[in-house]
Amino acid sequence: MSEKPEQTSFDLDELARQDVELQNKIKQIQSFIHEAPDKLQQEEDDRIRTLPAPDEISERRREKEFFDRLSRGELKNERRHQAKNGVILVLLLIAITAVCLWISRYIEM
Repeated sequence: MSEKPEQTSFDLDELARQDVELQNKIKQIQSFIHEAPDKLQQEEDDRIRTLPAPDEISERRREKEFFDRLSRGELKNERRHQAKNGVILVLLLIAITAVCLWISRYIEM
């Protein structure tokens, strides 16, 4: 019978220790829950305040100005004009190559 009081004492000590651990975990979780919105807001504020790289800023500004100036139809006309200029560039390069080959054959004779 002497074992029962020691065992009961051990069980009560164990239960008290577990109760303290659980109370500590509950406090940690509650503090996390209460601080989470503030942390998320702070992270969002930091993200908003952080500027993108300088080249990105200038690129975005240039694109914004470009799209502010042009309507949808004007964009189609601009793309068509750029495609036409691309074809002309290819023809010019072919012509330069042909002239270079013609000159090189003339020099060989």
